[in-house]
Amino acid sequence: MYLLYVDESGVPTGKHDDHFVLAGLALHEEDCYPMARSLDALQRRILPGPNGDLELHASRIISGRSEWSHVAKAERLSVLQQSFGMLKDWVAPSGRKPVYFAVVVHKRSWPGRNAVQLAYDHLLAKFDTFLTRLHLSGDSHRSLVIADESSYEKLLQRIMPRWKDGSEGPKKLHSLVEVPLFVGSKASRLIQAVDLVAWATYNYYERGHARYFEHIYDRFDAQEGVQHGLTHLVRGYRECGCVPCQSRRLREIAAAPAAWADVQRP
Repeated sequence: MYLLYVDESGVPTGKHDDHFVLAGLALHEEDCYPMARSLDALQRRILPGPNGDLELHASRIISGRSEWSHVAKAERLSVLQQSFGMLKDWVAPSGRKPVYFAVVVHKRSWPGRNAVQLAYDHLLAKFDTFLTRLHLSGDSHRSLVIADESSYEKLLQRIMPRWKDGSEGPKKLHSLVEVPLFVGSKASRLIQAVDLVAWATYNYYERGHARYFEHIYDRFDAQEGVQHGLTHLVRGYRECGCVPCQSRRLREIAAAPAAWADVQRP
């Protein structure tokens, strides 16, 4: 079985920002415990004692808010930098690597659409396609989605039957065995890990900050020159110069994300 851990960054409504991001971290069930323990060990090495159990929440770490307010800036930035280093390089004892997904919704491109449902439609479709590729290679799996607790739970549970029968979303979802499960992020290092993926992706698209995004960039699901795992939902994507939009046009993935100042946007 594959598990998809899900978290978001940005807000799905309002005009104070342009983007809403939903991110996913896909892991084989046997690899979940080793990755979580690796994140635990990393943080406790930098912050011995009770601070080793603080929640990995990117925006709080970098700003020194909430439970991170008493931790020195140098230590906070070290935790953040090394955590992203682990997201970039970690390999399970099995030899498998985590696979990342993210859907970036340009909100003004979709007036009247529910950004949360739109993002989940595409994220789960991309994840299901990834599992279909594994199945065709002789490695078949069912899947389960585990999401951070949010106000979207009732919406998603209502939509799930339509995802599974194909009446909602881009494609019929074959692999899901159950409605998404919602857990508190404090209880799950892997929900915290996908928070980092969502935050880095949001900050790249919303603010042009590539420092952390470039760590995870080459672990988004990709095949034959198309960066399937990173989806930019924007009207006029044929004019957008971001890497996933270009990869869909050119069937080629750039070696690194472009500096945001150099990205042409519709």
